[in-house]
Amino acid sequence: MLTNTFKANYSVGAIANGIKTDTFTFFLLFFYSRVIGLDPLLASLAIGLALIIDSFTDPLMGTISDRTNSKYGRRHPFMFASFLPIAIFYILLFTPKPNWDLSQTQLFWWMFISASMTRIGMTLFEVPHRSFGAEITKDYIERTKLFSWREMFAWTAGISNAFLAYNVFFKSTPEYSYGQLNPDAYFPLALTGASVMVFSVLYSTISTRKEIHNLSKWSGSISLSQIFTELKIAISNKSFILFFLGSLTLSISWGLLNSLTLFINTDFWGLKGSQIGIFLYIYFGAAFLAFYITPRLVSKIGKRNFVLLCVFGVASASPVAFISYNLGITPEKGTTSLVLFLCFPLVFISTFSIAGNMTRDAMIGDIADEVDLQSGKRQEGVLYSAVSFVQKVNTAIGAITGGLTLWVLNITKETPTYDQAYSLFFVQGVIGPILLIIPIIFFYFYSLDINKHKEILRALKERD
Repeated sequence: MLTNTFKANYSVGAIANGIKTDTFTFFLLFFYSRVIGLDPLLASLAIGLALIIDSFTDPLMGTISDRTNSKYGRRHPFMFASFLPIAIFYILLFTPKPNWDLSQTQLFWWMFISASMTRIGMTLFEVPHRSFGAEITKDYIERTKLFSWREMFAWTAGISNAFLAYNVFFKSTPEYSYGQLNPDAYFPLALTGASVMVFSVLYSTISTRKEIHNLSKWSGSISLSQIFTELKIAISNKSFILFFLGSLTLSISWGLLNSLTLFINTDFWGLKGSQIGIFLYIYFGAAFLAFYITPRLVSKIGKRNFVLLCVFGVASASPVAFISYNLGITPEKGTTSLVLFLCFPLVFISTFSIAGNMTRDAMIGDIADEVDLQSGKRQEGVLYSAVSFVQKVNTAIGAITGGLTLWVLNITKETPTYDQAYSLFFVQGVIGPILLIIPIIFFYFYSLDINKHKEILRALKERD
């Protein structure tokens, strides 16, 4: 059994990705399109190209970390090296100002390069870190507990980052009553986030290094052909295919829901930064509630059934605000009463979202055991590169789709009309929830439950 001290030391590393994910999900598209004035189509293109680069770097990092031998282990050298590109390019991403008079092309390249390098830096850490967590224990429930810890730290970090944004950096000023539109607010937010990210990466890497002697070592050489062979083995596993497709389609839906949130809160509901900040208390509570219920319900109904429950919960709660508005029962726009009203569906959306992420992270470790039994190879790195990629899809595809929606509706730096803002609300409240039907189908056919996993571990023990 893993100690709580180890779980905490390990999970501190998730703080970095929590901050990055929160910023990329809620602020990146808004900053470049509404604050700086980059064309939403170009912003979508920059995010899309960065995602394409990720699609190569994530599995490459996974296979390399699987095959690396050093006195510091397979994963830790890459985890340590990640802090520098993360810090530098995350700060640069939010450095531009409207008075710089950069052309649209120059802004595009600035956004694309900074976003790509931030993602690459995060790949250096996230893929080995998740893989390390999966191989440190093979117990079905213990993995769920470890990744519940990890997800709780990540979500708490993301929420804390948003809390600082809305309550410190996005405060109303005489020039900007809506502080989230203030271009001077984003650089100190990025600087603060980068500092915390560097600490989390270095602390988690150093504090868990002594555990590497308990892990398996790679024997053999690395070649490009071998890397592709390893990838082929991993992606031929039925459980992995269903998991990947389910997670991918889920992330696309959730990404779309999240990427438009700040636009809708600002341009449709008319909420100021301090009012939006009230939602964060719901997120904080949801993170701890999810942390409490996830291992307990997983032990009773299994990971697959719990993920299905979570996706269905998000799909059911997401349209509530849209339906309520069209029924005429929402409080007046821009009021605290409206904020409190919107908190009701948010409790369910955020709790189910967090709990689902906790569970899906733990599922990959089970799949790695199945792949090991079938092929004789431990491939946590390859498999968790898929998780890392999917999480980035969550922020990227959502932002791409959101940016294209802004472009189609001709929403620029100027304040949108009511019809434009309502159309965004329709996409989030109707289209997003409908898309959640697709991942439900994929996870329904996923069959690697606790009983099957016990049989796999028994067979592995007999083999070894």
